[in-house]
Amino acid sequence: MKYSDKLKKAIRRLAGCVSLLAALTVVLFLIKYLPDLKAVFLSSDPSHEMERFIAGLGFWGPAALVLLQSVQIAFAFLPGEPIELAAGILFGGFAGSLLCLAGVLIGSAAVYFAVSRLGHSLIESFHDKQAMGRFQRIRAFREEKSAETLTFFLFLIPGIPKDFLTFLAPLTPMKPLRFLLISTLGRAPGMFITTYAGQSILTGDYLTAGILYGILTLGAAGGWFFYRYLTKKHDERRSSP
Repeated sequence: MKYSDKLKKAIRRLAGCVSLLAALTVVLFLIKYLPDLKAVFLSSDPSHEMERFIAGLGFWGPAALVLLQSVQIAFAFLPGEPIELAAGILFGGFAGSLLCLAGVLIGSAAVYFAVSRLGHSLIESFHDKQAMGRFQRIRAFREEKSAETLTFFLFLIPGIPKDFLTFLAPLTPMKPLRFLLISTLGRAPGMFITTYAGQSILTGDYLTAGILYGILTLGAAGGWFFYRYLTKKHDERRSSP
């Protein structure tokens, strides 16, 4: 077995163990605090009761959320939206967004420097090699300024595989700090919408939550079509004589 194959196998095992640990942590949290959370939603003032609940968690509540968001970025097959929604319910729209963005920053930095060290083996452990090749051959990713501009808009649009782009970034001319700043700012609007939707659910404002999720759904549909257009355009160029 080649060294790269052994490395991919080890990375997959590590990812499986970390994912299992994260899932177990969430389950244990729900088992322990489910009666408290149920009482919050059944109270006449859920926002006030949630503040009391969060205060009781102390440092560990926010720290756990940041860690969970970081793990989601590093192991991209884990969905991020439930974490953002939970952040909005537990910590409110603004604070929840800031905690998620802190987790995103930590997770993105970890991925960037890990890929810089391990290269394609790490990417291929989580992502399709063909899809990676499509993005690498897009001309805009070959120059620093155009790569930064395209990266910002791709992170800004819902429905684009952002975690995949985090793995791709070290293979472009973008500098680490510039990429981390651009990707975090690009993610921010979508995160604020999701966390504020979570906050709206907590307060019983389901109309606002529905409108916010409607905006995200429309954006995600547009992002999906744009992603398909981007990759299809590359495939057509590659197949043309």
